[in-house]
Amino acid sequence: MRIFVEKNFFSNELKLFQGVFEKKTLIDILQNIKITALENGDLELIATDLEIGLSSKIQVKVEEPGTFTVNGKDFYDLISKMPEGNIEISENNDLNISISNEKKTSKYKLMGLQSADYPQLPEADFSDPISLDVKQLGFLINKSYFIISPEMKFNLGGALLTISDDMIEMASTDGHRLSYSHFDYKVERGDSVNFIISRKSLLELLKIGDGGSIEFSYDKNNLFFRYQNRVLSSRIIDQKFPNYKTVIPESTENEAIIESNELNTTLKRILIFKSRNNGVVFKFEKGKLVLERTTPEKGEAHDEIDIEYNGEPISVAFNGNFIIDFLAHVNSEKITIKMNDTESSFVFEPFTPSKEGKFIYVVMPLNI
Repeated sequence: MRIFVEKNFFSNELKLFQGVFEKKTLIDILQNIKITALENGDLELIATDLEIGLSSKIQVKVEEPGTFTVNGKDFYDLISKMPEGNIEISENNDLNISISNEKKTSKYKLMGLQSADYPQLPEADFSDPISLDVKQLGFLINKSYFIISPEMKFNLGGALLTISDDMIEMASTDGHRLSYSHFDYKVERGDSVNFIISRKSLLELLKIGDGGSIEFSYDKNNLFFRYQNRVLSSRIIDQKFPNYKTVIPESTENEAIIESNELNTTLKRILIFKSRNNGVVFKFEKGKLVLERTTPEKGEAHDEIDIEYNGEPISVAFNGNFIIDFLAHVNSEKITIKMNDTESSFVFEPFTPSKEGKFIYVVMPLNI
């Protein structure tokens, strides 16, 4: 195999694959990227961890077709640091991969593994795809992924994507809080479909496109997302997602409007005192919010901020980091907090809705 490719162009494409490789795996070849040069000038790149897979085709100058696999992170690190201009990559059926610049002043060799041993990606059928707007899909993902911990497994290890005739929704939860976002969208496919998408897949989806639309398809085991020359496959999490809509209050009696930056700054100041549950007491009073925190081994905190609130006094405790997480994912200068009483869940929303869709964040109070 022998190809020539412009360094920055190739480096940018290889960068997309870096999130696929697992840092720790018992199967060495899963840390590799499979590279295949075809006679028509296509260079096919493939990576997988057996749960998700990413493939891409780019045009290069192919002098001699062939295929090899090589450690994906090492290969990207080297390509990205090569001198500017075209680079030559070759392999002579000995699994010694040679990489050099045009002037031959930088010459490197990497050891590869046999392509025949590389796992095959599931085949995608895009004969009848669902077209998803990249920015709107990104909106859903950005409002969902941060709740999902990499340690969470099974039904809570991903976000639930629901596609119906007139709406696309996404929800995620860790059992203590819920993120729910949606936007109106005409799909016209009859019955609604829903799938749990893993956190890792969500993060990779954010990278593969920056405008236009993504084609979405699925079979009984996998989800497929195609953006131009790239296809991301993701194994379906075959679990039942919690009935999350039961925790969203149908109506609320009280509402507070708060400056986002002021609440964020105040919470970060109060949370300097670390403790097990990061609990902060929120006292809603007419025209103001009192924030308090007591950590017997470290000290006490008391802060007040002006808010718009005319309801009955309500005192409740939240994990302060949960509220900071919410504030980090809204672009509105103000937020709205809707509530009934200290026993019910509280609903946090951006005061100014996003053009991409609607977002609500539901948090259960702490028992302190």
